[in-house]
Amino acid sequence: MKSSGKKLMATSVADSMKAVLFAVMMVFACTGMAQDIQDQGTELTPVETEQVNINHADAETIARVLSGIGKSRAEAIVSYREEFGDFRTLDELMMVRGVGEVTLRNNEARISFD
Repeated sequence: MKSSGKKLMATSVADSMKAVLFAVMMVFACTGMAQDIQDQGTELTPVETEQVNINHADAETIARVLSGIGKSRAEAIVSYREEFGDFRTLDELMMVRGVGEVTLRNNEARISFD
């Protein structure tokens, strides 16, 4: 009985050491992968965002370029602009019925005024 107890204990210790070794190897592997991902991230180039001049574009162009703005909302933007004049800020666009803050913030990089 004593020798089987020693064998069992030796097996348990060996299994525990294998588990610890495996865990250490996984940590190093994950650290290496994280570094690879981080290195890849530094090589990304900015993507050009198409812009629309909100004061000169037609409704079709506005609807095509701006996310969350359909044809009828784009037509409302053009109508508002024709009635009240050019927009100067993003906030002024919220005067158009149905154009909200979230839509404007999502399209901020796509809207120009000049």
